[in-house]
Amino acid sequence: MPEAISKKKVALILLAMGGPDSLEGIGQYLYNIFSDRSIIRLPGGWLMQKPLARLISTMRKKKVQAHYSFIGGSSPLLKWTESQLAHILRSLDEAGHDLAGYVGMRYYFPMIEEAIQQAYNDGCRQIIFFPMYPQFCKATTGSSFEVVEQVASRYSDLSTVMIRDFHDDQAYIDLLSEYIDTNIGPDETLLFSAHSIPQKFVDEGDPYVDQTRRTVEMAAGDREHFLSFQSRSGPVEWVGPDTVEEATRLLSEGRKLFVVPISFVCDHIETLYELDLELPQLVSAEASGLIRRMPMFNDDVRFGQLLAALVRERIADPGI
Repeated sequence: MPEAISKKKVALILLAMGGPDSLEGIGQYLYNIFSDRSIIRLPGGWLMQKPLARLISTMRKKKVQAHYSFIGGSSPLLKWTESQLAHILRSLDEAGHDLAGYVGMRYYFPMIEEAIQQAYNDGCRQIIFFPMYPQFCKATTGSSFEVVEQVASRYSDLSTVMIRDFHDDQAYIDLLSEYIDTNIGPDETLLFSAHSIPQKFVDEGDPYVDQTRRTVEMAAGDREHFLSFQSRSGPVEWVGPDTVEEATRLLSEGRKLFVVPISFVCDHIETLYELDLELPQLVSAEASGLIRRMPMFNDDVRFGQLLAALVRERIADPGI
C-alpha cells in the first residue's frame, strides 16, 4: 500500500484550461489548443497536426482578439485560479496541512509541465492534481491528466493523486444553490448553460453530460429549469440544445432568463463575452434587458474552503 501523503513534501496543483494574458498571446493560446490531438484530430494524422494548428490559429486570431478586447484584452482565469489557490492553502494550513501550491494551465502559461517541474524542484515528491472543472470530460480534465501522466513518468520518485471531479459534492451544490437563490429574480426562468462537447465523446462513454445533468438537478431543486450547451463550433455533431436556440425559444414564450454557467467556476471568455455580450445580441435586439447571468465564484473564500475539504479527504486517505 502506498505511503500516506506527507504534509512536508506534498504539493497541490490546480489545473485549468488557461487563457491569454494579452491580445498578443492569443495566437499561441489558439495554437496550443489546436495542437492537442487528444481532443481535436485534424486531418493528416500526427504529421499534419501542428502545421494545420498553426494555420487555423493564424486564421482565427483576429476574430478571437476582437472578442478578448471587449473583456479587457486578456483572460482573468489565472487571477481567479491563483486567488482560489490562496484560499485553499490557507484553509488547509488552518487544518494543520502544510502544502505547497501551484497553478498549471493546459493551454497557456503557467503550463502544467512548468508547475510539476517547479514543485519537484521545490522538493515535493507527492502531488495532488485538482482540476477546476466540476464535471469530468476527456477534453478538459482528461487532456490535463494525460499531460500530468506524461510529465510525472519522467520522475521515478514522484507519486501523484488525481481528483477527477466534484460535480455532486454537497458543499459545492449548496454554494451553487445559494448563488442561484440569492440572485435569481422572482419572475425569471432558470437556464443552465454548459460548455458543449462533440456527441461522439458521449457515444464513447465520456461522463461529462451525465455529470452535468446531475449537477443541474441537484442545484435546481424544485425550481423549473432548462439545460443548454454553448461554445459549439465546427462541422461535427455537438451535444445540445444550443444555448442561443434555447434562450430564443424561452424568450419567445415571454420569459425572462437567469443564466447559470454550470461547467465553469470563475469568469473567463465564455461567461464575460459569450454569455454577457454575445448571447443577447444573437437572440434579439431587445434581449439584453431580458437575460441576466449568475455571478461566478471568482474570489469567494467559501469556494476555496469547500475545495480544501475535498483535498483534506485525499490527504487523510491511507490508500493514496
